[in-house]
Amino acid sequence: MESSKVQEVEETYQKVDPESEEPNAARVLALDMILKSLLKISAFLSDFLLEFCQETTHHSFTEDGEYAVPPSTQLRDFLLNNLNVTHPLEANGVFDFLVTILDLLPLWRSVEEEPLSSKFEVYHQVAKKICNRCKLVTEYPVERSYCLIVSAFKDFAFENILKVIRIALMMMPCDKEGCGKQTYVERVISKLPPVFTIAVEWEKNETDEDIFATTSVLSTEIDISEIFKYEGDSLFTKYRLVSMVCWHGDQYSCIAYENRSWVIHFGIQNEVIGDWNRVLSIFAKLKIRPEILFFENVMGRDQIVSGN
Repeated sequence: MESSKVQEVEETYQKVDPESEEPNAARVLALDMILKSLLKISAFLSDFLLEFCQETTHHSFTEDGEYAVPPSTQLRDFLLNNLNVTHPLEANGVFDFLVTILDLLPLWRSVEEEPLSSKFEVYHQVAKKICNRCKLVTEYPVERSYCLIVSAFKDFAFENILKVIRIALMMMPCDKEGCGKQTYVERVISKLPPVFTIAVEWEKNETDEDIFATTSVLSTEIDISEIFKYEGDSLFTKYRLVSMVCWHGDQYSCIAYENRSWVIHFGIQNEVIGDWNRVLSIFAKLKIRPEILFFENVMGRDQIVSGN
């Protein structure tokens, strides 16, 4: 997508959506691109539609059998009515915005099922820690997180970056006052999340070379067992990148894998990019920074897609 085309799309979006003329236009656009990215995730989309249908009455349909108001529009309206969108996002604030959105999702519908946000939850536990110096034994409760946050990186292969992250997660200081020795621990998960999310923090002053150095090592497939020690019984620990929320100037976009090709969404417009190498070239050419990357469990996604 050429720079002139991007500008044209952004101007079109601003004309179509009156809210984008307000000072919080970037936040509203970020919301739209987050929702766009979420709806490209099979595990989220299937449960979202199922949850919606369970509480939909016949009054919600037109004479032609179509939804009077599309489900995605109803969800967007709910979030706009319950989110604070009066202030622009701070640097790297889109992930915090995502967390706020996920925390709101259980309030959207009252069905007695797992909330949609549960698709993104990773429950991990630090195994019993024994300090090598003072021999203090410490046990920790299970922790919940939505995402793994990493800083912009370069000069490493993506799989090596994940290994460095795992090592960093494994070092913790002793809790005994006066000790503080760094001790090796294991972060363990026993259940694979349907979706694994990585947020990339940028300085916002990166050069073209910096952006290229970081984005060029991104991978479309990861193995979660390279980050956490997995003690479950599933053999399918690989995850595939399905969508991203990206930052471009003061605008946000969604890049998603659709129909065997990558597609970029700017506002209400979209354009086919092509293969992954084309995506990487777009990142460098237009200075697009991917900020949130959604990886879906490969086996889980394939089962949902084949079932549909």
